Amino acid sequence: MSNLAVNTLINNDEEIHKAAELLKVLSHPIRLKIICQLGHAEKTVQQLIDSVGSTQSNVSQHLAIMRNNKVLQYRKNATQVLYSVSEKAAIDLVQLLKKIYC
Repeated sequence: MSNLAVNTLINNDEEIHKAAELLKVLSHPIRLKIICQLGHAEKTVQQLIDSVGSTQSNVSQHLAIMRNNKVLQYRKNATQVLYSVSEKAAIDLVQLLKKIYC
C-alpha cells in the first residue's frame, strides 16, 4: 500500500471509526466463528449453535450484538429464525484473516 493510500485512510475519520466498530464487533472468538459459519448463506440459530459449539443462550447473546451493530440481519420463517451477514466488509475481513492465518 502506498503512503498516499495509508494517509488517505488515516485522514478519513468516518472510515476509521467504521472499521474500528466492525473490528470490535468481530473481536470475540464466538462472533468470528458465527461469521465464518454464515459465509454467504443464511443459517438457523440451531445450525449456528451446533456449528459454533456453545450454548443457545451464549450464541443468542452474540447474535444480538452483531444484529444490533448491523453486521447480521435475520428473517423469520414460521418458528425458525434465519441469520445472514448484512455487512459485506465482515466477510471480506474473515477472508483476509483466512489468508493470513490459514
